[in-house]
Parts: sequence; C-alpha cells; structure tokens
Amino acid sequence: MELILFVAIIIGGYVFVYNGLVKAKFKVEEGWSGITVQLKRRHELVPNLVSAVRSAMEHETAILDAIIDARLNALSALAKGDHGEVNEAEAALSSALGKFVGYTEDNPEVTATANIGQLQSQLEETEDQISAARRLYNGNVQAYNTKVMSIPWNFIASMKGFKIEAMYDVSPVEMKQISAVPNITLSS
Repeated sequence: MELILFVAIIIGGYVFVYNGLVKAKFKVEEGWSGITVQLKRRHELVPNLVSAVRSAMEHETAILDAIIDARLNALSALAKGDHGEVNEAEAALSSALGKFVGYTEDNPEVTATANIGQLQSQLEETEDQISAARRLYNGNVQAYNTKVMSIPWNFIASMKGFKIEAMYDVSPVEMKQISAVPNITLSS
C-alpha cells in the first residue's frame, strides 16, 4: 500500500511539474504572438504614413526610403521567426521612425494635415501597445525560465527538451536613441 502511494505521489508530482512547464511555455508563445500582432500593425501603418508625407518631404526622401527599407527588413525577420533577428530589425525600424519624428518636430508644416497627424497618432499608440506586449512577453519568459531552471522543474525540463527562452530586450540601437533623447523641463 505504501509503495502504491509513493508511486502515485511521484506520478502526480511529475504530471503537475510537466503541465506547469507546458502552461508556462504556452504563455511565452502567447506573449510572442501579442508582440507580432502589434509589430504587424506598425508595419501596416508605415506605408500609409510614408505615402501621406512624401509630398511634404520631397527634399528628405532619404528618411522615407530608410523607413521603407527598415520595414521590409523587419517584415522579413518576422517571417523567419528568429526572435533575435526580429529584435534587431525592429530596432532599426524604430530608429528610422525616430528620425522621421525628429524631422516632423523640426518641420511642423509636414504634420499640418489631419491625415498625417492621425497616422502619427496611430503609430504612437501602436508603439505603446508594442511596449505593453513586450512587457507581457518578458514577464512570461521570466516565469517560464524560472521554472526551467529551478528544482524539481529543471529535471523534467531537461528530460523533455524545455529550453531557456530569450527576453525581448532593448537593442543597443534603441538604447542609443533613449540616451540621446533630451531632457525636457516644463515650466509652470
């Protein structure tokens, strides 16, 4: 009787741990899916924005061409599914969009039409959604990685092929942009 109880506890523990790993892995995949949805939304907004401002920025086509090229690279990386490559390509797209935003801040006549302002607003909202999706994904990755690395989870994780997942980090390009943002003080 004691042997049967012992075996039942071992089997129950195995099932509990394995199911916990599977659930955590699915949460990571769900988080990544949330990021890709928002990235695709941004990718869909970029051509509309470029098209709307192209005539207003005739002499600054290099900025617009850089945005289009970065978008194509980001779409290609997203299609491949390599998280590291996606991170790099999206950082390049963010950098190109940042240059556009800087240009429009220095040249308000570019955003004078309601269409351009609306597209820029949608893009900013999408960037916020990407940030939120990234936070959710990273939280799920942290919970999953903690299980994969802690006892007794790590024994079953190694037997069943569960691997550590990478966080969706801020790339060096994005860090450079963040550090280059000037401090703005508001006077009252």
